[in-house]
Formats: sequence, C-alpha cells, structure tokens
Amino acid sequence: LSSRQQALFEEFDPKGGSKLLDFYVRITPRVLNAERCSIFIHDPENRKVWLKTGTGVTERGIEVSLSDSIVGQVIASGKPVIASDLQIRNGTHKKIDAETGFITREVICVPVRSKDRGETTGAIQVLNKKSGGGFNAEDQAFLEEVGEHLQSIVDSIFLTQEAVGVSKNLVTVAVRATAVGFISVGVSIFLCVIL
Repeated sequence: LSSRQQALFEEFDPKGGSKLLDFYVRITPRVLNAERCSIFIHDPENRKVWLKTGTGVTERGIEVSLSDSIVGQVIASGKPVIASDLQIRNGTHKKIDAETGFITREVICVPVRSKDRGETTGAIQVLNKKSGGGFNAEDQAFLEEVGEHLQSIVDSIFLTQEAVGVSKNLVTVAVRATAVGFISVGVSIFLCVIL
C-alpha cells in the first residue's frame, strides 16, 4: 500500500491533483449543460462516500452511506446510474437538498475505478440538465472518459485515506499491547509481593 501510494504521489502532485479535480468540476457542467458536478471518494472502512470537491459545496461537506444514496449505489455496484425522477423519489438527496437549499431533479453518476486494481474508488456525479431531454448515453460516455482521466488522482486520495486508517489501527493495537504489557508487569509484581 505504501509503495503504491508513493508511486501515485510521484506521478501527481496532490495540490496539482486537487486543482485538476476542481477544474473538472467547473468545466463538466458547462460541457453537459448541467447545474452542478461533484467528485466523491469511497471510504470502505466507514461504509460511506464523501465529497472531495463540488459545485457550491466544500470538501467533506457531504457524506452519505453506501446503502441509501445514488452515489453509494454507483460505488457499490460499479455501474453508472441515470435517474430523472428525483423530485418524487425518496432518498438521501432530499436530506442534502434541505441542507444545501439546492433542488435535485435528475442525476447522472459514474464510477471511477482504480487503474491497477479495478476497484471503484470514487464517483463523478452531475445534477440537473439545463435543457430538456435529461441525461443520455452520450453524457454517460463523456463522464466515463473524465473518470479515466481522473482515476490516478482519485486513487491517490483513496489510498491516502486507507493508509491513514491502517496507521490509526496500528497505533490502537500498539496502545492495547502496551497496556496489556503494563497490566502483566503489574500483576507479576503484585504476585511477587503477596507471595
């Protein structure tokens, strides 16, 4: 994991990667004649998806579970989704609309897969086509191509989050092992004093 993460960091400067993601979030709605675009990162340890960057929202401004959101569904299945009935459909989007003041009418969302592992590490989501007709297969093909261009950056963010999780787990294990060691020494000293 560490060597893969290092290779990705060497390939892409993290600050430059964020700038590139921000660029795609700005340009994609223009190309697709839509209102908003967001890029999400998969967090498998917490079974969530979190926002890296998006139109009108801040990083981690949106976190949703894998089970009850369209972006979660796309990441879990690895398959794109086009939905145009969101004003009448219940789901996480209603809660987020209430929090942000934005109204989601339709969505297109495609997975972003890791270059090496084929694992879905994120997703690109675009909301509300401005012209009539809704999102179509041509829009999906464009977003899938964008996902191919961004896969190394999204993979780097995904792996960094995994590395942080592994580090936290190692610290927790070390603290527990140290505590067990202290308890064992204390019990040994106590037994020696009693006997």
